[in-house]
Amino acid sequence: MNKVTAEAEKAAFLGGLVVTLKEQMHTDVLVKPGDEGPPIPTHKAVLAARSKVFRNMLDSDECKTSTEESITLPDLSHEELKSLLEFLYSGNLNAPYSQYRALYLAADKYDILYLQDVCRNHFIATLSSRNVLDILELASIPSDTILKAAAVDHVVKHMEEVVVPMKYETFVQRNPDLSVEITRAFLRETKAKDHGAAFNRHQMGRIG
Repeated sequence: MNKVTAEAEKAAFLGGLVVTLKEQMHTDVLVKPGDEGPPIPTHKAVLAARSKVFRNMLDSDECKTSTEESITLPDLSHEELKSLLEFLYSGNLNAPYSQYRALYLAADKYDILYLQDVCRNHFIATLSSRNVLDILELASIPSDTILKAAAVDHVVKHMEEVVVPMKYETFVQRNPDLSVEITRAFLRETKAKDHGAAFNRHQMGRIG
């Protein structure tokens, strides 16, 4: 069996679990979104295996004593919930970018570390002068030091493009602490560059 065939068989094998979700095979709990969308039948075992928070919710008296066993995730729309559940079953995130914010925050709230990693890596890979302030604000909600550091570094390296008067002023008003972090990081970067330039001049002087 070659590597390509083996990978294809592995994908098909893992995909079988997603089929149980999509075709509602032997589901035993309803997961309700926060909007008016319909609940999604799913499996307690999968939820409990993927998240300790879900496990505790399923073990609660409120869930056990209800006429139909269900849990509600009020932070997610039906479509976001669908993407979350498919990720729990497959380990793959096939969601539009518009859902990433909600899924990232849900990953933090429900302690789904791998999903948080996937969202974080996507945010870092797509950092730009247009979205970096929004992502920096987002990173501060769960105190994500990795994402915050990447965003601050991007701001410092593209300061002239990022600090557009109207948008940045609004950002500073909403996030005074983050603006201080940006200023300190920019000053450190400037100081390091000045030190490096002075060292190079000194070395050139010695050579001359």
